[in-house]
This record gives sequence, C-alpha cells and structure tokens, in this order.
Amino acid sequence: MRLLSTLGWTAKVVTDAAKLLEADENIVFYGYVDEEEEKKVKKALEEVKKKLKNIREVQVDPMNFHDCISKINEYINEESVANITGGTKIMSFSLALKAALMDIPIVYVVTQDGKTIIKRVPIRLSASKRNFFRIEKEDSTAIQLLRTLLKEPQGKARLKDLKTKINKGYSTLSDAKNKLLLANLIREEKIGREKVIVANDIAYLFGGNGL
Repeated sequence: MRLLSTLGWTAKVVTDAAKLLEADENIVFYGYVDEEEEKKVKKALEEVKKKLKNIREVQVDPMNFHDCISKINEYINEESVANITGGTKIMSFSLALKAALMDIPIVYVVTQDGKTIIKRVPIRLSASKRNFFRIEKEDSTAIQLLRTLLKEPQGKARLKDLKTKINKGYSTLSDAKNKLLLANLIREEKIGREKVIVANDIAYLFGGNGL
C-alpha cells in the first residue's frame, strides 16, 4: 500500500499513520512559506526519514492549489491511502479532494486517551469508479479536449490548434468547449484578436489517472 501524507511541523502524524497502516511506500508532501516555517518543516521531515523506510519527499507550494494537485497527480494511484493530517489546509484539501474523486481511503491521525488512532474521513465523490463530477463518458470529446489542453504549456491553447490534435469538427469541439466552460474547468481569454482556452486550476484534478 502506498501512503500519501501531507506534512507540517509534526512528524508524528506521518510516522504513526505509516506504522499503523503498515505502508509499503511513503510519499510525503511538504512545503513552507517563510524561513521560520522552513526550519520547522525540515526538522519534521528529517525525523520522518529517520523513522520510516521507502520514503519519497515531494516539495510543493503549500499555498498553491494548482501546484499541490499537479504533484499529487504524479504519485496517487488506486492502491493509495491519503493521510491528510498535516500540512496547510490547501495541501490537505488538495489531497483529500483528489482521493475522494478516485474513491480511495482518506484518513487522519488523532490521539484519544493517550493512544494514536487512525480515523477515516467519510467523503466519497465517486462510486464504482464512476466519478460524480464526470462530464460524460470517458472517451467523450469534452474529456479529450480537456486532457489535450492540460498537456499544453500553461494549460493554454487556441481551439484551432487543439482541433488538429483531436481531429474533430469545429461544431463538435465548440459544444465540448461550452460544457467545460459551464463546469468551470476552463475559461476563455483574449490575446490580441484571438481567443485562447485556458485550463482552470480545478481542471488539474482530472489530469493523469483521476478521471
């Protein structure tokens, strides 16, 4: 089992979860906003490294939802468990939301009567691997358009450039674009006389293996 944990100032919330769940692999997401916080987080990270094996450290911008989701996408899979106890609210929220969309367990560490207990967060945003936020079928034009856009630099492209990669008609692509706009997954921006499609941060939840 792969345990994904967000780390703040306290190593215990990561190490206790890893030992209680007998994780085979530990992915630890950490980040800091200033020098004072950097010292505390790095101290906690060093303690985690001393107590656990098979660790992969992943630094994120703890206040940037897009960065957190992008990094989480690289490591989360269907055999993962998400430990959201530590880190900033944005780090924990990003991991929890991505895990809920993939229907994998979300846990947090608490201490009761001097004992460390793992509790499961009762959040499910999918059932039988069918995401409640799906726009439609996985091979739909809307999903193809979104996935293609996410591969573009900065998640930004002209519709006509996407057309050459998806090989669908303008009318079909326009309908797909409108669905994504209504879902607030993309937005349109004007550059000169041309409009470009831009992926919103929330769209990155649906990147990689999340959809």
